[in-house]
Amino acid sequence: MLPAIIGLISFAAVLLLWQRLVSQERAKVQVVTSSEILFVKNKVESELAERILALEQLAGRWQVLGVPDDADWSSDTALAMSGRGFQAIEWVDPQSRVRLVAPLIENKAELGTSFLSDARRRAVVQGVADQGVMLVSRSVDLRSGGRGFLVCVPVFSDHTYQGAIAGVFSYQDLLGPILKDVAQDDWLAVYENSEKIYDRGGDSAPSEDALALEANIVIGQMTWQARLWPKLETVARARSPLPRVVLLGGLLMAGLLASSVYLAETSRVRAREVTAVDEQLKKEIAERERVEDELRHALRMEAVGRLAGGVAHSFNNLLLVIQGHAHVLLNSLGLNDGLQRHPKEILKASENAASLTRQLLAFSRKQILQPKVLDLNALISQTTELLPSLLGPDIELELSLDPALGRVRADPGQVEQVIMNLVVNARDAMPDGGKLKIETANTSSYWSSVHPERAGQAGVMLAVSDDGCGMDEATRSRIFEPFFSTKEKGKGTGLGLSMVYGTVEQSGGSIKVLSAPGRGTTIQIWLPRADRAEQADGAGEVDRAGDQADRADGVEQAAKLPEPKKPLEIKSPPGTETVLLAEDDQGVRRIAREFLKMKGYQVLEAGNAAEAIRIARECTGPIHLLLTDIVMPGLKGEELVERVMGIRPDVKVLYMSAYTEDAIVNLGILAPGTNFIEKPFGPEDLARKVRKVLEAVAG
Repeated sequence: MLPAIIGLISFAAVLLLWQRLVSQERAKVQVVTSSEILFVKNKVESELAERILALEQLAGRWQVLGVPDDADWSSDTALAMSGRGFQAIEWVDPQSRVRLVAPLIENKAELGTSFLSDARRRAVVQGVADQGVMLVSRSVDLRSGGRGFLVCVPVFSDHTYQGAIAGVFSYQDLLGPILKDVAQDDWLAVYENSEKIYDRGGDSAPSEDALALEANIVIGQMTWQARLWPKLETVARARSPLPRVVLLGGLLMAGLLASSVYLAETSRVRAREVTAVDEQLKKEIAERERVEDELRHALRMEAVGRLAGGVAHSFNNLLLVIQGHAHVLLNSLGLNDGLQRHPKEILKASENAASLTRQLLAFSRKQILQPKVLDLNALISQTTELLPSLLGPDIELELSLDPALGRVRADPGQVEQVIMNLVVNARDAMPDGGKLKIETANTSSYWSSVHPERAGQAGVMLAVSDDGCGMDEATRSRIFEPFFSTKEKGKGTGLGLSMVYGTVEQSGGSIKVLSAPGRGTTIQIWLPRADRAEQADGAGEVDRAGDQADRADGVEQAAKLPEPKKPLEIKSPPGTETVLLAEDDQGVRRIAREFLKMKGYQVLEAGNAAEAIRIARECTGPIHLLLTDIVMPGLKGEELVERVMGIRPDVKVLYMSAYTEDAIVNLGILAPGTNFIEKPFGPEDLARKVRKVLEAVAG
């Protein structure tokens, strides 16, 4: 043990001595660097203060004598600019326009220009006019080239703002001469915020160095940052060979003393290394298994989503054919015919099947959003009718709805799912019961902090609060990640809050979580308020938009299936117009044709986009409406519409789709004014929609 102890003590002593010597050398370099950076700061500040003083003296002179004429202007500015590095001095009138410029050689283009056309020039000249003090602008592009800044000094006469004197400086032309002979043995750079405005290091300057020092250069209301660090040759000159000699000699001595211990310790060190490697391998294997499990889970969810979307699309087309023929069959039977119950049962079963496909589409997030102007309070009131059985007797539900709440533009069905997701998560956070509160309010304060561009915009807040277990910071930072869940394995998919976040963001809103362990959770959602025109058009419009599908974190709720539609109560007036029907599915195309002919319309059929374009070009009579699937062979639905409207500009358009992923890719969220009908539909649904589109007034 003695050789080992002596070796370690010697090694430690050598390191301490070496560190002390190196620290002394570095301290010497830093003392010199500190004095240099202080000199740079003082020199730049004093030089700029002299130039600003010249502008203030000009302002004081013209404040007494009034606005200068051309002769006074030339003589006064020539004196002020002499040897001071000005690129130009400009006279800006109260309307922020440049009226006089000196010198005129490179700045003739400035005459008559307005500072209002440039945000930073506008900010400094308006600040000078409002505050009555000298102001320095941030970096601006100089019209003669390069970057620089402005110093604006106000001129008042009888307390009336007469204009401002703007001194124009180029960074390179100003700072180059000032710092030319300063700190020649060092690299030097000056920054305004993150923008480098002066550099005397070039590409050879190191990006980071422990010896670098910084200082703030204050110019009026602006602050620049000067960064100075010694060149490598400067540091090399300051170094002494003594620390290296001490280090090498000490290491050699310590190595010789410790060599006797090395052999004894080798076997133990190797054993520890093998153990550490084994533990590391176990951790890596466990981590890889965890990542593989997550990947498999994500792939399963993606596969299920794709399967659900594809099945729903095909199934809805089949349902449309089934429902359509059931409607036709029911129409052909007499009112007292006992056989009516069979097509009615077919319609009822197909309606229930259509409801299931909507749930599949909601689960796979393949639905097309259909935003409408809606009353959020009414939607919440309708949704809460389903909550007592969901929450149970141990959870108290409280509603605090602002009676003057503004309307929002969003998809009612998606907003309803957002509310149900949040309620189910709140319920799960209170296993022993508690209080759940849903509140709404008008607000505009949140936008100014999260979306500065929306400052002052009216918004609507929806908040869901519980007094459950709460969340820590690590959990709060991940709750919107897909597949992240704090629930036990098998009790949640982790998709509920991800869908909430996506719906809110897609609706133009924002979401915020307030929570702490043991203090409950409040989730606040902000949605932009619909403007007055939209509110007038959509006043009182509230849709339930489908069943309650895909509840939070995989909790399945019993969907309320709609009663089957009563067939053949055709109340819409018949039509005589010509409809171009573009649908690649033959069964869907045939039943849609039957529905239209039942109402008296003339139908032109096209099984693909090319055929539809040919018919539009060759048909000699008028075509009043194009009824097309969103996904068509050869062309997307919207591309087909564009081609047909190029041939017949006056044709009206009605889209139909089964809400597949392809439909979302090709159409996206339905824009205001887009006419759309969902598959499957009945004859009266199609007749009303066609009549509405045909009778709509353009604009």
